[in-house]
Amino acid sequence: MPELPDLEVVKDILAPRIVGQTVRGVEVNRVGLVRTRAEGVASLVGRELHAISRRGKYLAFSFGSDLHLLVHLMRWAWLWHGEHGYPPTTATDLRVAFEDGTDLRLIEARSPRLAAAWVVSDLNAAEPLQNLGSEPLLEAFTVDVLRGLVAGRRRPLKRVLTDQSLIAGIGNAYADEILFRARLSPVRYGHTLTAEEQEHLWRAIGDTLRWAIAEIRGRTGDDLFEREIRDFLSVHGRKGTPCPECGTPIAEILYDGARTNYCPRCQGGSGGIPPRGG
Repeated sequence: MPELPDLEVVKDILAPRIVGQTVRGVEVNRVGLVRTRAEGVASLVGRELHAISRRGKYLAFSFGSDLHLLVHLMRWAWLWHGEHGYPPTTATDLRVAFEDGTDLRLIEARSPRLAAAWVVSDLNAAEPLQNLGSEPLLEAFTVDVLRGLVAGRRRPLKRVLTDQSLIAGIGNAYADEILFRARLSPVRYGHTLTAEEQEHLWRAIGDTLRWAIAEIRGRTGDDLFEREIRDFLSVHGRKGTPCPECGTPIAEILYDGARTNYCPRCQGGSGGIPPRGG
Protein backbone atom coordinates (compact mmCIF):
# COMPACT_ATOMS: atom_id res chain seq x y z
CA MET A 1 0.00 0.00 0.00
CA PRO A 2 1.39 3.43 -0.87
CA GLU A 3 2.37 5.44 2.18
CA LEU A 4 3.26 9.08 2.76
CA PRO A 5 6.71 9.01 1.06
CA ASP A 6 5.36 7.23 -2.04
CA LEU A 7 2.46 9.64 -2.40
CA GLU A 8 4.62 12.71 -1.89
CA VAL A 9 6.81 11.61 -4.79
CA VAL A 10 3.82 10.76 -7.01
CA LYS A 11 2.35 14.19 -6.27
CA ASP A 12 5.59 15.94 -7.14
CA ILE A 13 6.00 13.97 -10.38
CA LEU A 14 2.44 14.61 -11.54
CA ALA A 15 2.20 18.30 -10.68
CA PRO A 16 4.42 19.68 -13.47
CA ARG A 17 2.78 17.33 -15.96
CA ILE A 18 -0.90 18.06 -15.41
CA VAL A 19 -1.41 21.12 -13.22
CA GLY A 20 -2.74 23.82 -15.53
CA GLN A 21 -4.36 21.30 -17.87
CA THR A 22 -8.10 21.32 -18.60
CA VAL A 23 -10.21 18.17 -18.43
CA ARG A 24 -11.93 17.18 -21.67
CA GLY A 25 -13.40 13.87 -20.55
CA VAL A 26 -13.79 11.46 -17.62
CA GLU A 27 -14.50 7.71 -17.67
CA VAL A 28 -15.36 5.61 -14.63
CA ASN A 29 -14.97 1.93 -15.47
CA ARG A 30 -15.63 0.24 -12.14
CA VAL A 31 -18.86 0.33 -10.18
CA GLY A 32 -18.16 1.39 -6.61
CA LEU A 33 -14.98 3.33 -7.33
CA VAL A 34 -16.63 6.73 -6.84
CA ARG A 35 -18.07 6.93 -3.33
CA THR A 36 -19.95 10.18 -3.89
CA ARG A 37 -22.65 10.59 -6.55
CA ALA A 38 -21.18 8.92 -9.64
CA GLU A 39 -22.50 11.64 -11.92
CA GLY A 40 -20.39 14.13 -9.99
CA VAL A 41 -17.30 13.21 -12.02
CA ALA A 42 -18.92 14.91 -15.02
CA SER A 43 -18.43 18.23 -13.24
CA LEU A 44 -14.67 17.89 -13.81
CA VAL A 45 -15.07 18.30 -17.58
CA GLY A 46 -14.06 21.75 -18.71
CA ARG A 47 -12.30 22.54 -15.44
CA GLU A 48 -8.61 23.36 -15.12
CA LEU A 49 -6.53 21.46 -12.59
CA HIS A 50 -5.12 24.03 -10.16
CA ALA A 51 -3.17 21.93 -7.66
CA ILE A 52 -2.37 18.46 -6.33
CA SER A 53 -2.05 17.95 -2.60
CA ARG A 54 -1.79 15.09 -0.14
CA ARG A 55 -3.57 14.47 3.17
CA GLY A 56 -2.56 11.28 4.90
CA LYS A 57 -2.80 8.53 2.29
CA TYR A 58 -5.18 10.53 0.07
CA LEU A 59 -4.28 12.57 -3.02
CA ALA A 60 -6.46 15.58 -3.81
CA PHE A 61 -6.73 16.99 -7.32
CA SER A 62 -8.16 20.50 -6.98
CA PHE A 63 -10.01 22.17 -9.85
CA GLY A 64 -10.48 25.44 -8.02
CA SER A 65 -11.62 26.01 -4.45
CA ASP A 66 -15.04 24.48 -5.10
CA LEU A 67 -14.22 21.19 -6.85
CA HIS A 68 -11.83 18.41 -5.85
CA LEU A 69 -11.20 14.82 -6.88
CA LEU A 70 -10.02 12.84 -3.86
CA VAL A 71 -8.30 9.49 -4.46
CA HIS A 72 -7.16 6.68 -2.17
CA LEU A 73 -5.09 4.00 -3.93
CA MET A 74 -5.59 1.45 -1.14
CA ARG A 75 -3.56 -1.78 -1.59
CA TRP A 76 -2.87 -2.31 -5.28
CA ALA A 77 -3.85 0.74 -7.34
CA TRP A 78 -1.41 3.14 -8.97
CA LEU A 79 -1.56 6.23 -11.19
CA TRP A 80 -0.45 6.33 -14.82
CA HIS A 81 0.00 9.40 -17.00
CA GLY A 82 0.64 9.24 -20.71
CA GLU A 83 -0.68 9.71 -24.22
CA HIS A 84 -4.43 9.35 -24.65
CA GLY A 85 -3.93 7.09 -27.67
CA TYR A 86 -2.88 4.10 -25.57
CA PRO A 87 -6.02 1.96 -25.16
CA PRO A 88 -7.04 1.53 -21.51
CA THR A 89 -6.84 -2.00 -20.13
CA THR A 90 -9.53 -3.80 -18.16
CA ALA A 91 -7.60 -2.79 -15.04
CA THR A 92 -8.23 0.92 -15.68
CA ASP A 93 -10.78 2.03 -13.08
CA LEU A 94 -10.71 5.74 -13.91
CA ARG A 95 -9.52 7.80 -16.86
CA VAL A 96 -9.26 11.59 -16.82
CA ALA A 97 -8.46 12.96 -20.29
CA PHE A 98 -6.80 16.36 -20.62
CA GLU A 99 -6.87 18.77 -23.52
CA ASP A 100 -3.16 18.31 -24.18
CA GLY A 101 -3.86 14.75 -25.35
CA THR A 102 -2.75 12.95 -22.20
CA ASP A 103 -4.61 10.83 -19.65
CA LEU A 104 -4.36 10.37 -15.93
CA ARG A 105 -5.46 6.82 -15.19
CA LEU A 106 -6.09 4.96 -11.96
CA ILE A 107 -5.10 1.34 -12.59
CA GLU A 108 -5.82 -1.57 -10.28
CA ALA A 109 -4.67 -4.88 -11.69
CA ARG A 110 -5.10 -7.09 -8.61
CA SER A 111 -8.07 -8.23 -6.58
CA PRO A 112 -9.80 -7.21 -4.47
CA ARG A 113 -10.13 -3.85 -6.19
CA LEU A 114 -10.42 -1.46 -3.28
CA ALA A 115 -9.30 1.94 -4.59
CA ALA A 116 -11.79 4.73 -4.00
CA ALA A 117 -12.51 8.24 -5.27
CA TRP A 118 -14.71 11.11 -4.15
CA VAL A 119 -15.78 14.32 -5.89
CA VAL A 120 -16.24 17.00 -3.26
CA SER A 121 -16.82 20.75 -3.18
CA ASP A 122 -14.94 21.39 0.07
CA LEU A 123 -11.79 19.49 1.05
CA ASN A 124 -12.06 20.65 4.64
CA ALA A 125 -15.47 19.05 4.90
CA ALA A 126 -14.69 15.89 2.89
CA GLU A 127 -15.90 12.91 4.90
CA PRO A 128 -12.84 10.66 4.30
CA LEU A 129 -10.52 13.33 5.72
CA GLN A 130 -12.51 14.22 8.82
CA ASN A 131 -10.90 11.80 11.24
CA LEU A 132 -7.29 12.00 10.09
CA GLY A 133 -4.65 12.86 12.64
CA SER A 134 -1.56 15.05 12.52
CA GLU A 135 0.56 15.43 9.39
CA PRO A 136 4.01 14.30 10.57
CA LEU A 137 6.04 16.50 8.21
CA LEU A 138 4.38 19.78 9.10
CA GLU A 139 6.01 22.21 11.53
CA ALA A 140 2.89 21.93 13.67
CA PHE A 141 3.82 18.31 14.43
CA THR A 142 6.07 19.11 17.38
CA VAL A 143 7.57 16.81 19.96
CA ASP A 144 4.89 18.03 22.36
CA VAL A 145 2.19 16.92 19.94
CA LEU A 146 3.75 13.45 19.80
CA ARG A 147 4.03 13.36 23.59
CA GLY A 148 0.33 14.06 23.79
CA LEU A 149 -0.37 11.14 21.45
CA VAL A 150 1.70 8.54 23.32
CA ALA A 151 1.59 9.69 26.94
CA GLY A 152 -0.82 7.55 28.89
CA ARG A 153 -1.74 5.54 25.79
CA ARG A 154 -1.67 1.83 26.58
CA ARG A 155 -1.13 0.74 23.00
CA PRO A 156 1.88 -0.78 21.24
CA LEU A 157 3.97 1.76 19.33
CA LYS A 158 3.41 0.03 16.00
CA ARG A 159 -0.31 0.52 16.42
CA VAL A 160 0.10 4.14 17.49
CA LEU A 161 2.17 4.98 14.41
CA THR A 162 -0.23 3.32 11.98
CA ASP A 163 -3.43 4.70 13.50
CA GLN A 164 -4.50 7.25 10.89
CA SER A 165 -6.62 9.10 13.43
CA LEU A 166 -3.44 9.89 15.38
CA ILE A 167 -0.75 10.36 12.71
CA ALA A 168 -1.78 10.49 9.06
CA GLY A 169 0.16 8.80 6.28
CA ILE A 170 2.35 6.23 8.05
CA GLY A 171 1.65 2.58 7.26
CA ASN A 172 3.15 -0.80 8.00
CA ALA A 173 6.47 -0.37 6.18
CA TYR A 174 7.49 3.03 7.48
CA ALA A 175 6.31 2.32 11.01
CA ASP A 176 8.88 -0.50 11.06
CA GLU A 177 11.59 1.83 9.75
CA ILE A 178 10.74 4.61 12.20
CA LEU A 179 10.88 2.27 15.17
CA PHE A 180 14.18 0.83 13.97
CA ARG A 181 15.69 4.30 13.68
CA ALA A 182 14.39 5.16 17.16
CA ARG A 183 15.58 1.81 18.57
CA LEU A 184 12.18 1.07 20.04
CA SER A 185 10.36 -2.23 20.03
CA PRO A 186 7.18 -2.34 17.92
CA VAL A 187 5.33 -4.00 20.81
CA ARG A 188 6.49 -1.49 23.41
CA TYR A 189 3.55 0.36 24.91
CA GLY A 190 3.43 4.10 24.28
CA HIS A 191 2.76 5.04 27.88
CA THR A 192 6.08 3.45 28.98
CA LEU A 193 8.29 5.83 26.97
CA THR A 194 10.51 8.25 28.82
CA ALA A 195 10.63 11.90 27.76
CA GLU A 196 13.94 11.20 26.02
CA GLU A 197 12.48 8.25 24.12
CA GLN A 198 9.51 10.35 23.07
CA GLU A 199 11.90 12.86 21.55
CA HIS A 200 13.87 10.09 19.81
CA LEU A 201 10.65 8.77 18.32
CA TRP A 202 9.57 12.23 17.16
CA ARG A 203 12.92 12.84 15.48
CA ALA A 204 12.85 9.37 13.91
CA ILE A 205 9.43 10.01 12.35
CA GLY A 206 10.53 13.12 10.49
CA ASP A 207 14.01 11.87 9.61
CA THR A 208 12.74 8.54 8.28
CA LEU A 209 9.99 10.03 6.13
CA ARG A 210 12.26 12.71 4.64
CA TRP A 211 14.99 10.15 4.00
CA ALA A 212 12.52 7.86 2.24
CA ILE A 213 11.14 10.66 0.06
CA ALA A 214 14.67 11.57 -1.05
CA GLU A 215 15.54 7.92 -1.77
CA ILE A 216 12.42 7.33 -3.85
CA ARG A 217 12.89 10.56 -5.79
CA GLY A 218 16.48 9.60 -6.53
CA ARG A 219 15.45 6.22 -7.88
CA THR A 220 12.45 7.26 -9.97
CA GLY A 221 13.50 10.60 -11.39
CA ASP A 222 10.49 11.92 -13.29
CA ASP A 223 8.92 8.47 -13.85
CA LEU A 224 5.78 7.28 -12.13
CA PHE A 225 6.07 3.85 -10.55
CA GLU A 226 3.63 0.96 -10.46
CA ARG A 227 4.77 -0.60 -7.18
CA GLU A 228 6.17 0.93 -4.03
CA ILE A 229 9.95 1.05 -3.87
CA ARG A 230 11.06 -0.67 -0.69
CA ASP A 231 14.48 -2.17 -1.50
CA PHE A 232 16.36 0.55 0.39
CA LEU A 233 14.59 -0.04 3.71
CA SER A 234 16.64 -1.29 6.65
CA VAL A 235 14.29 -3.77 8.33
CA HIS A 236 10.88 -3.92 6.65
CA GLY A 237 10.59 -6.96 4.38
CA ARG A 238 14.07 -8.15 5.37
CA LYS A 239 13.29 -11.10 7.63
CA GLY A 240 16.42 -13.17 8.27
CA THR A 241 18.87 -10.73 6.72
CA PRO A 242 21.59 -9.12 8.87
CA CYS A 243 20.68 -5.91 10.66
CA PRO A 244 22.62 -3.09 8.96
CA GLU A 245 23.69 -1.80 12.38
CA CYS A 246 24.60 -4.88 14.42
CA GLY A 247 24.36 -7.92 12.12
CA THR A 248 21.63 -9.67 14.12
CA PRO A 249 19.09 -11.41 11.83
CA ILE A 250 15.99 -9.28 11.31
CA ALA A 251 13.00 -10.85 13.04
CA GLU A 252 9.39 -10.95 11.92
CA ILE A 253 6.13 -11.24 13.81
CA LEU A 254 2.56 -11.25 12.58
CA TYR A 255 0.96 -8.39 14.44
CA ASP A 256 -2.47 -6.83 13.92
CA GLY A 257 -2.80 -8.80 10.68
CA ALA A 258 0.39 -7.30 9.24
CA ARG A 259 3.99 -8.44 9.17
CA THR A 260 6.26 -6.47 11.46
CA ASN A 261 10.03 -6.55 11.05
CA TYR A 262 12.53 -5.39 13.65
CA CYS A 263 16.00 -6.01 15.04
CA PRO A 264 15.78 -7.91 18.34
CA ARG A 265 19.08 -6.43 19.50
CA CYS A 266 18.88 -2.80 18.35
CA GLN A 267 15.24 -2.46 19.34
CA GLY A 268 15.47 -4.23 22.64
CA GLY A 269 17.18 -1.36 24.42
CA SER A 270 15.88 1.81 25.99
CA GLY A 271 16.13 4.26 23.13
CA GLY A 272 18.57 6.18 21.02
CA ILE A 273 18.83 6.73 17.31
CA PRO A 274 21.21 4.41 15.48
CA PRO A 275 23.65 6.01 13.06
CA ARG A 276 22.82 5.75 9.37
CA GLY A 277 25.37 6.01 6.65
CA GLY A 278 24.88 8.57 3.88
